[in-house]
Amino acid sequence: MKDKTYLVGEEMTVADLVMINKVSGYMKGLSKEERWSKNNFSRWYDLIQNSTDQEILSGLGVEKIKLAQPTQKSASTANPKASGEPKEKKKKEEKPKKEKAAKEAAVTVITPAMIDIRVGIIVSAEKHPDADSLYVEQIDVGEEQPRTVVSGLVKYMTLDELIGRKVLVVCNLKPASMRGVKSFAMVLCTSKDDKVEFVEPHLTSVPGDRAYFEEFSGIAPEPLLNPKKKIWETIQPGLFTNGSGEAGWYDADKKFHKLCVGSDGFVCKSKSITDGIMK
Repeated sequence: MKDKTYLVGEEMTVADLVMINKVSGYMKGLSKEERWSKNNFSRWYDLIQNSTDQEILSGLGVEKIKLAQPTQKSASTANPKASGEPKEKKKKEEKPKKEKAAKEAAVTVITPAMIDIRVGIIVSAEKHPDADSLYVEQIDVGEEQPRTVVSGLVKYMTLDELIGRKVLVVCNLKPASMRGVKSFAMVLCTSKDDKVEFVEPHLTSVPGDRAYFEEFSGIAPEPLLNPKKKIWETIQPGLFTNGSGEAGWYDADKKFHKLCVGSDGFVCKSKSITDGIMK
């Protein structure tokens, strides 16, 4: 407010009335010294309260506040320069730097081990009642109840091709509502040239078996991926099938970490799509 009389333009507007309504409680709670130290803000507040009819102020829940200059002693106490408080100010300036350093130290390195990929079997499937391109599947992933999963596979697979299939399921994505049906996981597929196939585990695997990437085995995945950390969004662009149709993840150095399942390390594969994108 240093170079302004009103919040907007050259005369009082609704913006000033809305703001005085929001800050009146704050101003009321300040001491005389604190109000005086906020000279530009207090000047604006005093102008608005004295330019507005009392009836309007009452309707806004605003009480008039008398703004008076405090005694020299009080002002000196409220003024950091007069009270010799530069050291305290320095401490306040140092605190954000320490907090920033702590946050930087706490930055988590994102790896594919954070993704919870499990073997599942599609026990039933049907067309989405309100979306022609979506299926609603019930998938057994080794839990007490099958998970409801919504997939955009109508264009690529029939219901008969879905039911009874052994698939890989991403289980720790945040549940998402898709046209009114909440999906609690995602089926992992690979695609290329408008062709889509499931990424399949080994025939010996059973629902609930966890898949893992080479060199990232034995690490517990996140219980639920935090959308703010963009973990899935960071890993997914590196998910592919290689020239042999094997599923895996390319790291920043272009090293391919195969996606495996079981203690014998069976590699998960696509039936026929090579060098395809996985998602």
